Amino acid sequence: MQAKLQRLVNISRAATLLSYFGLILLLTAWYLLISPPPTANPYVIWAVQTVPLALFYPVVIRKNLRGHIWLCFFLSIYFMHAVQTAMAGGPNSLLALAQSLLVASLFTAAMMFTRWQSKLNKLLSAAKAE
Repeated sequence: MQAKLQRLVNISRAATLLSYFGLILLLTAWYLLISPPPTANPYVIWAVQTVPLALFYPVVIRKNLRGHIWLCFFLSIYFMHAVQTAMAGGPNSLLALAQSLLVASLFTAAMMFTRWQSKLNKLLSAAKAE
């Protein structure tokens, strides 16, 4: 049981890291390279989009379970923005679709990491108590 949980934790951790850094990379490419806004400063828009997400970097790197849960709550803002932009049908709808898929992937991976790591911690602490 412990080996299976450890494998699930490792998979969900890898998916969380891949989705997290993929989302930051997508937002950077979108607002600075692919389709910078013509009427606004692209660096300000990029900062507004990426800095709040980058604040969760220590949480993701240190494997903080409570922080992962807060990240999942925070991702709802990014998901709403991505779906709204994708459904508007503008020139950025494919980028917004990719963003919504990355956000959904990050949400799922972070939530499953939290669940499985919590179960593994309980299993390890019960084994130490015996």
